[in-house]
Amino acid sequence: MSKRIVTYCADQINSSGPLTPEDLGARVVAAGLTKSGNPAASVRTTLRQSPVMVQLPDGRFDCARRMLDGAALTHRVRYATKGRQVLYAGPELALLDQLLVHEGSLALSAGGAVTSSFGEFGGWCGPPDWLPDVRADALLAFRLRNGRLAVEPVLDEPSPSSPATERLRIVLRRYLRADDALSQRQSQHTLGAVMLRALAEIPDLLIEPLPPLDEVLQLGSERWGRGWAVEAADTAPSGQQIVLEDLPAGLVSALHRDAQNLGVSLGELTVLLLSAATYRTAMPCRHDTESAWLSAPATGRASVGGLVEPSHQ
Repeated sequence: MSKRIVTYCADQINSSGPLTPEDLGARVVAAGLTKSGNPAASVRTTLRQSPVMVQLPDGRFDCARRMLDGAALTHRVRYATKGRQVLYAGPELALLDQLLVHEGSLALSAGGAVTSSFGEFGGWCGPPDWLPDVRADALLAFRLRNGRLAVEPVLDEPSPSSPATERLRIVLRRYLRADDALSQRQSQHTLGAVMLRALAEIPDLLIEPLPPLDEVLQLGSERWGRGWAVEAADTAPSGQQIVLEDLPAGLVSALHRDAQNLGVSLGELTVLLLSAATYRTAMPCRHDTESAWLSAPATGRASVGGLVEPSHQ
């Protein structure tokens, strides 16, 4: 019922603009979606818990779909996109990812729709040729227009030091430093919540394509992700640890369960799994997961120490 209320309120806001909890409460009652004696309070509580809604300073609620209309979020691809139907998003596309997971799919301006394989920055799956044919390290801009998602190559690399980029950096860091309910959110939702606040303050913040949000923030002390540390398989006096970043909670729970069932330490199981993955490919990449696992392992190649592929890229 809560998701139905969020969806209904989002539709009302898309049609009428931001609305107060009282206005939304009356409409929710008329639609038969609640029997609460205080529908305004019920709607307020429900919408505050949704990652695709934001309460404005004046008390009205706005929704991600309406706020993102015309805005561009960028993503730097790691491998050429030719022939690919799956894209792996990261925190730089968090707001779109949350909207996609909430709605189940997003219609594409070129036809068809994109869906999410399992959420929490899982694979974005679309029809053939939904991704423009671009080279590795190129930028793609994802822009909602009238409820449809357009995916376009960014032809001119935006400057990381332009006034528009600096304005974005300042407002994001200010909200990321805020000591409020943001700290209670799951890490993969934090940047999405921050972006909603930023767009509520400055609606034209993302009208022009800018560098990806992870590059704008430069992964400094304001980083949204949380490291997950486990002890290395061979316990060293120095207390050596393996740090994995931004793992979904379900995966962490599964690793704990499997380690317990196998009677091995969590660190040992993690190292064994990573070693098996390394035998399959020397350079796994979230953008190219299928190719990474199907490629034959390289032979006669020297190992590269200290190589880390952040999970959000």
